[in-house]
Amino acid sequence: MITLDSFLSQGEAVAALIQDVRGGRAPHAMVLTGMPGVGKRTLARLLACAFLCRGEGVKPCLQCKGCRRVLSGSHPDLLTPSAGEKERTVKVDHLREIIHALSMHAAEGGERVVLLENAQRMTPQAQNALLKSLEEPDGSTRFLLTASGDTGLLPTVRSRCRVVRVPPWPLEEVQRELQSRGVAADSARELAILSGGSLGLAIAMQEDADFLKLRTLCEGTFFSLRSPRDVPEASARLRDCREDADEILSVAEQRAREYLLYAMDAGPEPVAIAETRCHSSWLHASPRALENVLSAVIDAQRYRASNVSWQAIAETLLYTISEEIVLWQP
Repeated sequence: MITLDSFLSQGEAVAALIQDVRGGRAPHAMVLTGMPGVGKRTLARLLACAFLCRGEGVKPCLQCKGCRRVLSGSHPDLLTPSAGEKERTVKVDHLREIIHALSMHAAEGGERVVLLENAQRMTPQAQNALLKSLEEPDGSTRFLLTASGDTGLLPTVRSRCRVVRVPPWPLEEVQRELQSRGVAADSARELAILSGGSLGLAIAMQEDADFLKLRTLCEGTFFSLRSPRDVPEASARLRDCREDADEILSVAEQRAREYLLYAMDAGPEPVAIAETRCHSSWLHASPRALENVLSAVIDAQRYRASNVSWQAIAETLLYTISEEIVLWQP
């Protein structure tokens, strides 16, 4: 079972935030960023438990009524927007209940937590609606936001929050967690490598064979281009994947970040699978080229939210990659 202590090894910034929360020194607003699957949502929920825990000793106890209701999403002082999981944006209308509740006392008279997962989905109008509460905290309300990537949140929102990047999990930790779930050691090791330190991705691949197929498809298209001449074939392979486009782009973003961190001497060497035909070219790409690719992936995600044709989005991204990642020869 993943607990708050499980995240103490996830870098100094994460450990410091946990210690501050437990020591009563938590900031009023926090943004947890990082690639998909590193546990931002889980960490945010556990921090919410710590704020609303009614147990004794180290918080959260995960046993008291407060913790159980937070984990089930039924705590009256855990405020979340009404937007559904499949809605691409969170609008002002989705936040009206939260904004109204913030003008009143907490239901149980203690602290309350505003939890905004995937906060990058909030429209600028929705983010501006929260600014007053962020600027004038009442002392008993904590804001917990999660966001994939570093874009999407207005600078005015970010500047009023403590931004903490949740790094990828060590491969050994991912493997250990998978084995605790009954996965054989060899399979757990392979999934840990494929996940690139994303525990959520590793679990998803283990539980859903289709997810692994999407990862393989992403590697065999976006990360296997030898020249612009390969784009039509890769585009054809992606044509019928419109329903899975968001997941494919999430994997592409994660992988592009891995290569960029490696190019900047800020991360380990990314691991390739059999379908990654241009691994060496990505390893030898310049940081500037990788930044351009990552920016193109983020643009593609934004276009998806605007209902642009998936085929047009995929081809644009493929051509950008084919131009930036030049085939490397030893």
